[in-house]
Amino acid sequence: MSFFSRRNFRYNQTIPLPEGLINGQSLGAVSGMKFGLSNMSRSGCEVIAVYNALLLHHLPAPFLDIARYMERFRVLMGFWGTNFFALGHCLKRYGLHAKRVRKPDAVQQALESGKVCLYVYWCGKRLRSSVHTVCLQKHGTAMRVYNAYNRCGHPVTAKYEDYLEKRRMIFGYIIEPAEPDA
Repeated sequence: MSFFSRRNFRYNQTIPLPEGLINGQSLGAVSGMKFGLSNMSRSGCEVIAVYNALLLHHLPAPFLDIARYMERFRVLMGFWGTNFFALGHCLKRYGLHAKRVRKPDAVQQALESGKVCLYVYWCGKRLRSSVHTVCLQKHGTAMRVYNAYNRCGHPVTAKYEDYLEKRRMIFGYIIEPAEPDA
């Protein structure tokens, strides 16, 4: 592990760990946790998305361990979060297999069939704005978005077309259910 991940792990151990799903990365104790030279409030959406996906699949892992592992994939010393190309690898590390897709329709079909997905999109103009990663799950005839906004402390329910089509998608990760140990 690098100097930053060791130092951040020690610092983050002093902060109370989250219980349950995380929403609103700028709210609560999680926001002050360090990630690279940044913090979870600004750069932790990918870590939070992986953590939430694991909880939704009943494969809980300690948030601190996930953050420490994902620091190896940080971009620009952590100021730009985690490399979103590595999200599938991070999920696999904790027992989930994911397929990367580029079409919102594929994400919608996966959600409608009951799968959990990670959704990576541009917050503004392509290549000129920040990126945000959320965890999605089917909720009735709509979907539930976890960590939808920095200051929204609850999951957001949205229609597929309102959320998936209005954002500039980069990738979606369709998560396959974990296979039971043989």
